[in-house]
Amino acid sequence: MKKSSNKILSIIALIVSAYFANNYTQEEQKPENIQITTQNKTSNSKQLELLIQNRQSDKVITVDAKVINILADDNKGDRHQRLILKSGKYTLLLAHNIDLAPRVPVKKGDVLQVRGEYEWNEKGGVIHWTHRSTSKHPNGWIIHNNKKYH
Repeated sequence: MKKSSNKILSIIALIVSAYFANNYTQEEQKPENIQITTQNKTSNSKQLELLIQNRQSDKVITVDAKVINILADDNKGDRHQRLILKSGKYTLLLAHNIDLAPRVPVKKGDVLQVRGEYEWNEKGGVIHWTHRSTSKHPNGWIIHNNKKYH
């Protein structure tokens, strides 16, 4: 009897932990204050340049970029905040899922540090998955004014 009740308790504990691992509360979606660490801008820029030159996709990248335009949200399917960024000499679209992460309160000219998945296209590319992962995908984030949005 003791073994079966221990199994039941273990199963319940697994179910509860899986639920909380996959379901974010509003509290968890608030941006967190962070201490910014200096990124290696040269290697980040070089990585972006190589991805663009080689037309590669599905690569997780961290870039420092300036907001040069704010587009309307994409509300088809999962909602995404859309921004046009300039990183070095490259222009990128940022598609930040606001169903899974809080909106980043940006304005033109703001500088962001972005970690997400890069997808190549003719216009320079898209960075998405800038939120906590809901699968085995690596976590992404956006840092704006010393706050991390993910």
